[in-house]
Amino acid sequence: MDLEFRQLKYFIAVAEEGNIGRAAQRLNISQPPISRQIQALEHELGAALFIRTPKGVDLTEAGRVFYADAQKVLSQAKNAVDRTRAAERGELGRLDIAFFGSTVYQTVPLLLRAFHRAQPQIEVSLTRMGKADQVNALRDGRIHIGFGRYYNQASGLAIELISREPLYAAIPADLALGTQDEVRLADLAHLPVVLFPAGDRPSFADEIISLFRGAKVEFEVDSIATDSTAALALVASGTRCTIVPEAIAKLQFPALNCVPIKDCRTLAPSSCIYLEDDQRPVLKEFLKVLRSVSLSAAANAEGASPGGFKGIGA
Repeated sequence: MDLEFRQLKYFIAVAEEGNIGRAAQRLNISQPPISRQIQALEHELGAALFIRTPKGVDLTEAGRVFYADAQKVLSQAKNAVDRTRAAERGELGRLDIAFFGSTVYQTVPLLLRAFHRAQPQIEVSLTRMGKADQVNALRDGRIHIGFGRYYNQASGLAIELISREPLYAAIPADLALGTQDEVRLADLAHLPVVLFPAGDRPSFADEIISLFRGAKVEFEVDSIATDSTAALALVASGTRCTIVPEAIAKLQFPALNCVPIKDCRTLAPSSCIYLEDDQRPVLKEFLKVLRSVSLSAAANAEGASPGGFKGIGA
């Protein structure tokens, strides 16, 4: 069977108008093409769809059945066209995102919130993935974009800075140093330092080593934890400290205080990576939102406040 959408369109117009002349006016065409297409449709179906009346035409029983299905077919076709065009504009589809480290605590959620407001029809997947794995996943087409703090330059890879965050010292709440409004880097020399994350160099751990060395402060590395959560757990369990970005300092962690570092001017970057030649509409739309959002303003809107952050048990 070889039905045409034009035939369905003409049939529905005649069925709804009950008159071929009025259907022709509605479609802005002459009557003969409509009559020919209706005849061809009836021949193809092997059934009469209309009965002639003094005022025009009425649907037969077969016509009423076909009318209901024809409406569904045209509606589905229109929906398919609309969805295809929306996908081409980046308004429909799926966005696959990978993240590493503490960007998931502030940067990524704020961006996803803004993106959902702008494009609520797009499905978003979020996966934790190391930075080297993110690059491989981008090249394999498994993700659209990745988030992290420190990336190596690579051919065909775009690295875009999103924001920078001040650093805080995470200190056990039962230590005198942990109750102060602010500390200096030299104050932390008296506590073993837990660094994080392990692997995926360069990393935040490298930044903290450079920070102490640049300030000419001698320090003892207690250990290098897998991630920030493990580092905070180690600090909470004894007389240690660690340095964290603001995104982590805003979290509440049992028996820890996060204290501003007075003489620290280092800011931890949050960046995203994607392929320079990736022209997928959904990525273009996400980057448009990303570049329009002020993360600092968004953070303030979410109720963030400056200064030290007190943890549970402080």
